[in-house]
Amino acid sequence: MIIDMKKYISFFVTALVLSLGLASCSTETDEPAGGTAVEDMCGHWVVTCDVIYGGENLGDYYGLGQWDMITYNTANNDQDVMWISDQGNFWDYTGKMQIDYNAKTFSCKDVYIYTYDVKDDAGNVIGQEDAFMTITNGKIIKDGGLNVNGKPTDSIEYDIQFSDDDPDIVYHIKGVRYAGF
Repeated sequence: MIIDMKKYISFFVTALVLSLGLASCSTETDEPAGGTAVEDMCGHWVVTCDVIYGGENLGDYYGLGQWDMITYNTANNDQDVMWISDQGNFWDYTGKMQIDYNAKTFSCKDVYIYTYDVKDDAGNVIGQEDAFMTITNGKIIKDGGLNVNGKPTDSIEYDIQFSDDDPDIVYHIKGVRYAGF
């Protein structure tokens, strides 16, 4: 009798688990999953930097090599604005910029990035100032580069200047979409 009862309880529990499992697989909507308004311009990028000083290209002057950066949509999913960030890997900038999605171009002028301490010659803090970035000539080129496997992938490039740096220096950032390797 006890063996029969265990069999029935086991059968009931199995039926209950299966019915709940099948019920949890039902779809809530017939809508296909969608992307963001600027999805072709968003992504994870592996980039390098050439220093342009007074119009002369000094190459990777600071020996930075490659680093990661990202571009991503706004919380409002705007069609003409996106975020850019070097995630603290270069100058520690994050800011919104205007985009032309059809042309895959972007730029911004005097976008606030951080506040820094101003020090006198002795190293004493005498005040604070805000730092801004300006991005020009920004573009994303479909299949404009090669990933680590030699396959075509999107490329990104832009010029950036910082208000707390020498005004004669332009940083030319260029790279390709991260391939996951």
